[in-house]
Amino acid sequence: MKTLQKLPMAAAILAALSLAQPSLAASTTTPIKHLIVVTGENVTFDTLYGTYVPPRGQSVFNLLSQGIVKTDGTPGANYAKTVQSQATESNAYSLNPTRTGAFAKLPQPLLTGAYNPTTLQLYGNIPDQRFASLTAKGSFQITKFVSYQSGLGDPAHRFFQMWQQTGGNNSKLDLFAWVTTTTGTGGATDGVTSTNPGQGGELMGFFNMNQGDAPYFKQLAQNWAISDNYHQSIMGGTGANFFALATGDVAVYKTGGVFATPPTNQIENPDPTVGTNNFYTNDGYSGGSYVNCSDASQPGVAQILSFLNTAGRASNCENGAYYLVNNYEPPYQVDGTSKALGATKYVYPPQTVPTIGELMTAHNVSWNWYTGGREDADVTSDSLYTSYVYPQVFAYVKTQVPAGTPDSYIASLATPTAITNARPLLYNSIGDPLNASQNVVTTPALKAKLKGLTSFYSDVTNGTLPEVSFVIPKNLSSGHPGYSAPYAYEAFLADLVTKVQASGQWADTAIVITTDEGGGYFDSGFIQNMDFFGDGPRIPLIVVSPYAKKNYIDHTYHDHASILKFIERNWSLPTLSSRSRDNLPNPVKDANNPYRPVNQPAVGDLSSFFKF
Repeated sequence: MKTLQKLPMAAAILAALSLAQPSLAASTTTPIKHLIVVTGENVTFDTLYGTYVPPRGQSVFNLLSQGIVKTDGTPGANYAKTVQSQATESNAYSLNPTRTGAFAKLPQPLLTGAYNPTTLQLYGNIPDQRFASLTAKGSFQITKFVSYQSGLGDPAHRFFQMWQQTGGNNSKLDLFAWVTTTTGTGGATDGVTSTNPGQGGELMGFFNMNQGDAPYFKQLAQNWAISDNYHQSIMGGTGANFFALATGDVAVYKTGGVFATPPTNQIENPDPTVGTNNFYTNDGYSGGSYVNCSDASQPGVAQILSFLNTAGRASNCENGAYYLVNNYEPPYQVDGTSKALGATKYVYPPQTVPTIGELMTAHNVSWNWYTGGREDADVTSDSLYTSYVYPQVFAYVKTQVPAGTPDSYIASLATPTAITNARPLLYNSIGDPLNASQNVVTTPALKAKLKGLTSFYSDVTNGTLPEVSFVIPKNLSSGHPGYSAPYAYEAFLADLVTKVQASGQWADTAIVITTDEGGGYFDSGFIQNMDFFGDGPRIPLIVVSPYAKKNYIDHTYHDHASILKFIERNWSLPTLSSRSRDNLPNPVKDANNPYRPVNQPAVGDLSSFFKF
């Protein structure tokens, strides 16, 4: 869950920056001169493309192709694959708890994380009465109950929960509902208790493209190239996956440049609380989020290390390092000032993990990271600001000044406060991971590359896009359950693609469209074990470009590191570090199973989506 008000190579590069002179665009190994990476939020491949019908002569791995559901969304011959089981947990975290039988029916979906559109207040962890008649035991079509434009409750999507739901590789598909309804987002989250974890069966829902859902996503698939084997890099949620998109790595707790131990309350403990069936001891958005995965004595760690050992995978965990596997706030404000750190702040320290931005700058590849809501103009031009936040602030200020005070003066007082109040509703701070990099934020030439959508659209219109652009929608356009929905992300994408296609830079551009992670929704796809941190479930990926294969479904195994690999391959850059995922080889396909590389761990570089 990520609420709207979210919780809260040095010397050589600096020298290069100080000497940098304007230069021609860097040469590329393909005709792609401009890459735009657009990242929305929180939907799995099966949730969005679960009933997509492939073009003649191609295949897709989804709910429909497996016979789990029919084209009309009703149960198919193999529906039992997604029937959810209940289980019982011992006194320790387990990836394979004892099953005790199937759910008679899914627990009723809740409105957790959803906002009342009139008041912009959370409904709370209450039943969603629109689903009162739900009797499904597994996958169900959301739009049998609500419209495609309707918002839904927010499924739990956290690190140890996803490991437990998937068993590590998704070989069994039956524990998604049990995990989420026994522990939710953890007791260190407001409103979550062992008796009310705040989760129901909403995570088993899917949209149906054969009945009009997700029309623009369907159109994109039919006109361009999509993947049915692209994955979130990290088990868990937004913060860790956006950080992986920027680094191929995970954030780590350091003080004074060395590994240190976080406050005790911020360390994960997924062992069940005494007297409960799987309610984690210390987990949640105001608590456990770090893990020392080099120490097998730490709760939950031994189970994952044992699983990795059986699969022949290294953990990629350095001795003494506590890694951030769930959502905390980046350490800087948008103006570059530092946020306070501490046991109750839920802000991670400034990072020195190498980033793709620093690498590109060091090799004269131009770039910007555009995050909606970062710039004041993003905020003041938004209808939420103009119709809701600003009028309220203006009205309040007017009551505090003498009668007859000119409106222009009241406006000058109200505007800064209104912007401050509205920004958290619009700005995805944890989706701005370079705002966690100490080098980026404290180097003016690098910090200037962290921009908002106002700058992005200006650069599109003026033909001044850099070679690489990362674009993050505002929260309300992101597709995130609770306060957004996939239709809102569709509208954002349709507008963006249309504008880019009308620009003078379209002819040599590739737009890569994805989400940060699956949002805790069910997905049936195989998961490759890279290391202790992931991969996680499949998520959508679409490539829109004059050079993209048309009406094509790619089966090559990819994750967020694939975008980094494409940048490095296209602009002839080295990898980010010795431990980042961009070091992994490209997959060698198994002739009998195109989804599972024979040379695991391996991840593609997006080249299979293009025809040059």
